[in-house]
Amino acid sequence: MKLKCVFTSGILSLAISLGFLICLSLTSCDQPRIISDRDKPFDLQGHRGARAKRPENTLPAFKYCMDQKMTTIELDTVVTKDRQLIVHHDTALSGKLCLDLNGNPAEAVPIRDLTVEELKQYDCGSLGNEDFPELKPVPGTRLSTLEEVFDFVEEYERENQPESRFRFNIELKFPSDHSSNDINEAAELMVSAIEKAGLVEYSIVQCFVMDMLPAVRKLNPSIRLSALFQPSYPQGAMLMAGFKANSEEIMQKAITAGADIISPYYLYVQPEFMLSARSNQLKVIPWGINDKDLMIKMMNLDVDGIITDYPKRLYTTHHEWKSDDL
Repeated sequence: MKLKCVFTSGILSLAISLGFLICLSLTSCDQPRIISDRDKPFDLQGHRGARAKRPENTLPAFKYCMDQKMTTIELDTVVTKDRQLIVHHDTALSGKLCLDLNGNPAEAVPIRDLTVEELKQYDCGSLGNEDFPELKPVPGTRLSTLEEVFDFVEEYERENQPESRFRFNIELKFPSDHSSNDINEAAELMVSAIEKAGLVEYSIVQCFVMDMLPAVRKLNPSIRLSALFQPSYPQGAMLMAGFKANSEEIMQKAITAGADIISPYYLYVQPEFMLSARSNQLKVIPWGINDKDLMIKMMNLDVDGIITDYPKRLYTTHHEWKSDDL
């Protein structure tokens, strides 16, 4: 998950100024009060494992995520040519993430046109990421199938005996030209993999495509579902200025899709949004939260979990917040 809209300072400043001026002229700008529960279970999720620390969506990232005591591993999956779920964020290979056999940036070949065997020829661990200077490359790292990730985590649990089993928040990714058949096929593959691994109780399936959620629910009503949302450029500017933008719309979409969790970009999470989620029995687990102060803000708004690129930072911050040391 990555916010595609980058707000320029000029428009952002204008939006914030407009919001401030309108609030000054209205008496209805007071936000409802939210009381956070520091004792409730809190879902600490490592985004793509540990995107800021290790090559994203790879076994080294998932190991780092577990080493930092996250409760849930967040990861992305795409359907391959041979009808398997490969763990990868984009629906095409990315030269920013993977190198080919000659050590050159991978060409943008659609994942659905490649088999698992072909995909495993790429080195997806040697490259760094300018957005995350702390990332430690792991040369030679190959992509994994969802089944291989399940096996890897099971082996880690056997060797390390954590206090509780790790959970999975698995996103299904689709190209823009996906069909209803693509959705049904992906749902079948996902549910089959989760059931085969005996992880129904420990898995969430999430998606930006709302039609995916009822497709999974039809196959297995016990698997929890999460509705993902990110704002467009103008919606993001409105949210930063303090307006609701399309908050009510995405809430209704999540409800209609039968979601158990709404997982929006963090800008959506405001007191009224939280109250609406609670009244509709939806848990709230926002993403895009890497700054300590922002983590604290979200916790004070009583979210049910946080998805971060920095697992260690999240664990430490939550521990301090829960202990009322902040």
